[in-house]
Amino acid sequence: MAAFLLVACHKEPPKKIVLIGGAKSEGPARHDYPNGVRILKAILESSPDAQNVTVAAYPGGWPKDPRALDGAATIVLYFDGLDKHPLLDAAHRAQFEAAMRRGAGVVALHQASTVPPGNDMDLPRWLGGARYGMFDRTTQWTQPVSTQPAHPVSRGVGAISYRDEFYPTLRFRSGTVPILKAQLHPQYRDGKYLVDDVAETRDIAWIYEREGGGRSFGFTGAHYLQALDEPNVRKLLLNAIYWTAGLDVPEAGVGSGLSDAATQAARKAMQAGPSPDKPASPDMLTFHNDRGRSGWRSRETVLTPAGVSGDAFGLVWESPQLDSVDGYPPRLYASPLFVDRMRISEGPHRGEIFPAVIAASSNGFVYAINAARTGDVAPGRILWRARLGAPCHLQPAPLDGVPTGILSTPVVDLARQRIYVTHCDPDKRWQAYALELGNGKILPGWPVRLDEDTFNALNRNAGPERVPPKRRFDFRVQRGALNLSPDGAMLYAVFGETETGWIAAVDTAAAKVKSAFAAVAMPHRGSGGIWGAGGPAVDAQGHVYVVTGSGFDGYADAPNDWTQSVLKLSQPGADGFALRGTYTPFNYCRTAKMDIDLGSGGAVLLRDRDPATTATPQLMAVGGKQGNVYLLDRSRLPGRLDRRQPCGDDASKDGSLLPPTPQKQFGKRGPLNVFGPYSEQDAALDLARARSVPATFRDADGKDYLFVTGNTKAKQGSSTSVPPSVARLEVVTTPGRPAYLRIGRTQPTLVLGNPGSPFVTSDGARNAIVWILDENASRSALLQGPDAPRPVLYALDAATLRILWQSAPGELFTSGKYNEPGFGRGQVFVGTDRIQAFGLGGRKFAGRAAEEPAAAPAPAAAAAATTSLDGEAIYRQRCAICHDHPQGNIPPRSLIAARPRERIIEALTSGAMRAQAQGLSPEQIDSVARYLK
Repeated sequence: MAAFLLVACHKEPPKKIVLIGGAKSEGPARHDYPNGVRILKAILESSPDAQNVTVAAYPGGWPKDPRALDGAATIVLYFDGLDKHPLLDAAHRAQFEAAMRRGAGVVALHQASTVPPGNDMDLPRWLGGARYGMFDRTTQWTQPVSTQPAHPVSRGVGAISYRDEFYPTLRFRSGTVPILKAQLHPQYRDGKYLVDDVAETRDIAWIYEREGGGRSFGFTGAHYLQALDEPNVRKLLLNAIYWTAGLDVPEAGVGSGLSDAATQAARKAMQAGPSPDKPASPDMLTFHNDRGRSGWRSRETVLTPAGVSGDAFGLVWESPQLDSVDGYPPRLYASPLFVDRMRISEGPHRGEIFPAVIAASSNGFVYAINAARTGDVAPGRILWRARLGAPCHLQPAPLDGVPTGILSTPVVDLARQRIYVTHCDPDKRWQAYALELGNGKILPGWPVRLDEDTFNALNRNAGPERVPPKRRFDFRVQRGALNLSPDGAMLYAVFGETETGWIAAVDTAAAKVKSAFAAVAMPHRGSGGIWGAGGPAVDAQGHVYVVTGSGFDGYADAPNDWTQSVLKLSQPGADGFALRGTYTPFNYCRTAKMDIDLGSGGAVLLRDRDPATTATPQLMAVGGKQGNVYLLDRSRLPGRLDRRQPCGDDASKDGSLLPPTPQKQFGKRGPLNVFGPYSEQDAALDLARARSVPATFRDADGKDYLFVTGNTKAKQGSSTSVPPSVARLEVVTTPGRPAYLRIGRTQPTLVLGNPGSPFVTSDGARNAIVWILDENASRSALLQGPDAPRPVLYALDAATLRILWQSAPGELFTSGKYNEPGFGRGQVFVGTDRIQAFGLGGRKFAGRAAEEPAAAPAPAAAAAATTSLDGEAIYRQRCAICHDHPQGNIPPRSLIAARPRERIIEALTSGAMRAQAQGLSPEQIDSVARYLK
């Protein structure tokens, strides 16, 4: 008994742990210092390893009792820093420093180690380090790693993986030892939000043993209340509190109960706080806004004519330049898409929700890019990137002088959280991919090969025998935008350019090609291509509408040859596609011979009308290289299902819905020609009149309009464009009678180089704006090199076609061809070699300090010719392989010879044939032109 009393008399008094919080300063469960201090107190007191301790907690701020820190073994600081730091108060600082001088420990969590740049309050002397100012931070998931695994603070601390806000730039005193490091992706530094994502390994926690006694621990995390429930973070903090208090840390670390206390408190705080944000902006999940390719975003409340035309509209952000491959900068043929609430499922932003732009490049990459500042993540920051593989280089010359990876606009299935995209790689050629929306990973079972052997085996328009490709090289191009069936069960992809046109349906559940339909039954190779940027349109009943084109000498009179036609197909069932309707213009035999594609853009489905207003309530429209716009009754397309009607000269017998008055180009009724002069001989290549999909709009009176873009030429055979390049067409309706089109207004001054499809934004029937992205160059222009074209973005008042705003020369980087802008959160997104966003609060363009990097060298096939070769020898060496055996849109030698010598020289020096002419002198180019003439 005497021995027991002796021990009891010498028992040490309890170690006093003081917890000091501060006022809440951010949203629910963030900077929730009062609850954080209460939870830490409860955890310490309920720990199964609790020793001889007592806890004093001050959740709301610095204790008013001037003796509160007396006898403290350690002090835990958990509050805001900088100008809110409690130690800026002289009395508080005196209390704190008195405790430090007598050897008390200190633990600083989150901003408690943040000091004003010009006044560190001598805190680093006691703490061992500090963060100066608010100039750096990152909020992300990370996996911190212990750098001192044998230290008592690290005991029992296992692998950590969680989300928090960290400070990547700290200043340490001599003797300070980092104890936890992590790979961080700083989002804010030097007073600016960072667009470039550069990973850095940084210290986020440290220990410090002061001369004369006293231990310190700092940790920049614990921004979120839930961080206190991450088991290994909690153990680290408890170990640190014990160690700085001079308590023994068990070999397995300090244990704790109340495993979800912080989560429960956070849940209550969030329930009591503001409700989660609802979608701030409609999604844009496919080309031209929707499956029907309406081109009309009717719930845009931010972009108004008054705002766009004012001084406040301009460039608001840019992403970094997207990935180059083998020296080739990216080109975005694919139009940007927009998902307002994308939940990221992997990487440093795991669990966070962002408004995101989806971009896909000619180099074979897909990206999710932050569209608006979210926390500290800047707009333009790449949230994830997926490389699908090396891109194709089409032969004998790359398309537009650049790689051919992704050309078509992807489509997003929000219900299944997928992105579908097609890509061409050098080995397997075209494939369809399904990517997880939250991280860009390829889903199991994908990609699906899109090859002609598979198509032919499933072809629902097969002839008596297959006709093999005539081209030496596979030049199939998947340029038309992808689309989905209303139930998401079928993914539609179309093919065109210089081989037979195809539409294929991919079963998205089974990940295999379900059906295919050839534009030409006994393939008339080089004809029937479905290549327009619009791709297929899909109605609410699941019918699929495609528009086919032609190539030089593309006419053949044969059953089931649908060159130069509109096709209506059923959604594939057990037997695959079924043809439900057709339309072919009256003069298809002549336009098919001259590469004057009907399918140079695609179809647009108008919103259904009240049957009381017209006998044709379900309408669709298509344009084409000839400059005509055709209005059709999509519920009763006029053509046969076995072959086209005989080709004729009588425009009044065309099966489309014709205006009632004579058309000047025919002297009688016929299709509406918008961009002239009308020609059945010369409207291909740089002489084409239009390659875009119309955009729809319905005003407050219920009247429908189409907006169309194209190129009116100065005269027959001229490549010089003149106004108009933009027109507003009225859809005229009368009860009991078919609808028809008439030109309501044209833009009198604007001359576009090679415009993409127009797009309309409005707030219902109010504030309608027409947006146009113009390639600003001829069709034959190459997209690489120092003189590659720079596009221009235009905004026009939909009522008057007055130019409200246009981007400055050089403001946009070189883009792809026939793409259109995307929209979201009151911004306009343009895909160039990056994403460039315009909106209110943007800056005016003031030039650029540096240009793009030099383009890649031309392919070896275009190497310099021997200087002694004459025009005939050069032609045979470089040109004859294509033009003496033309297919599709490659003009035959006879057509080239019919052109003026000046145009041949232009094509070889600055146009489509520039790559093939590389290394030739001006004299040799002239010699080739003279030989052809």
